[in-house]
Amino acid sequence: MAPVTLPSDLAFALAVTVYPLLRRILTGSKPSLGRLIAVNKATSTVHSSLTTILAAYFLYGYKIRHQGAPPASPKEGLIASQGAAAGVSRYPDDSHNPAIQTRSTLGNVITAFECGYLLQDIFALVWEARLRSRLAGSLKDQPLLRMILTHTDQTLLTHHVGIGIALLILQHYIHGGRERGVHIIVQLVLMNSSTPLLNLRWWLRTYHPSLKLLCLASDLAFATAFHLARIRLVEWVVRDYGMAHGRNSAWKTYWEDLRLPCQLGTGALYVANAGWWTILVSSIMQRLICDLRWS
Repeated sequence: MAPVTLPSDLAFALAVTVYPLLRRILTGSKPSLGRLIAVNKATSTVHSSLTTILAAYFLYGYKIRHQGAPPASPKEGLIASQGAAAGVSRYPDDSHNPAIQTRSTLGNVITAFECGYLLQDIFALVWEARLRSRLAGSLKDQPLLRMILTHTDQTLLTHHVGIGIALLILQHYIHGGRERGVHIIVQLVLMNSSTPLLNLRWWLRTYHPSLKLLCLASDLAFATAFHLARIRLVEWVVRDYGMAHGRNSAWKTYWEDLRLPCQLGTGALYVANAGWWTILVSSIMQRLICDLRWS
């Protein structure tokens, strides 16, 4: 039986057409840099809010369906150690793990919609880079790649390119009916939940810098949301995977159950987010100290 991909294809097409169309309507054909950035921030807020709601709805339904289900391999610790001693793979059997095997049209739609948004937003970042380059008077002198690397947020661009490519590969697997781990990917989409506070923080600091208490409140709210949505969430995802094998610890699951590619990817994500959070908190503290010194 052929996989049902029409809903996810439509979601992808919707993201790569409607967002650019709305951006063009709201900015016009020759927008100022400030207007384009503001519209991109507003688009980001709408998209992140929508995908957070969809992901939460999907995960709530998943929890209801699998609540009370027994672990996929209750004696996996013993089986793993015996298997390792016998020269067999020490990793747990995921053939009955719902976190890996669950297939969902809604889950596929969410990943396709996120993929389409990221890809079209890369072009929005390039548009921003062109305007910045034009303002700097270097548009004619710079090759496209140098212009992009010079005038875009490198962290954001790297995020979009990396995650966008990964989700494109997932769409290929969905079309072949071979997708796995969609539940885990949708869990990670919940990282978008911190983005509205990021954009609120930008808006206050850009247009209302004199409202120092509100700016500080937005700083603290975003730092808290970032920690929960992009650091603690990773721990929850790993622990949730391990619970299907009788584990209750994210760290034990990470070190003893995850295969090396998963360890490397999860570890890199966790360390990067923890590093960004540390830089964020440090900058908030420095700004607070400066404000107190000058008040």
